[in-house]
Amino acid sequence: MKGYPNGFRSALVATSLALYATGCLLAPTTLELRAAWELGWRLGGGARVWMAAAHAAFAFAALLFVGALWSVHMRSGWRRRRQRASGTLLGVALLLLAVTAVGVYYLADETLANVTALAHLALGLVLIAPFLWHLVKGRRMRRRHHH
Repeated sequence: MKGYPNGFRSALVATSLALYATGCLLAPTTLELRAAWELGWRLGGGARVWMAAAHAAFAFAALLFVGALWSVHMRSGWRRRRQRASGTLLGVALLLLAVTAVGVYYLADETLANVTALAHLALGLVLIAPFLWHLVKGRRMRRRHHH
């Protein structure tokens, strides 16, 4: 990625994968506690706490990456009128994930907290689609400009 230090893309990908993996490991607990679904497996208490802490830490790192992407990648793409639809969808999804994450931790109303947690889980799981759309579309555009 132009304008970023060496290793930025690798660190971004590693953080994103770790965030996704920890979220997937927490998903059975979320579904059991928030939607009363009996899935038959979830992390035990100690592992769940550590996984939630790791997920939160990776989320904070991801927010730093989003800030770095905003400063160069997003603004440059917007000015050049490139991938506005996929980039906007991805940006809105990331913003909603951040907002629902705060809701998961701080909403006092149980029903609203449950809905927020399930929305957070659903958004996290489907985020891969707009990300892949944005990535594939960007690579196609780059190939067209190089040929």
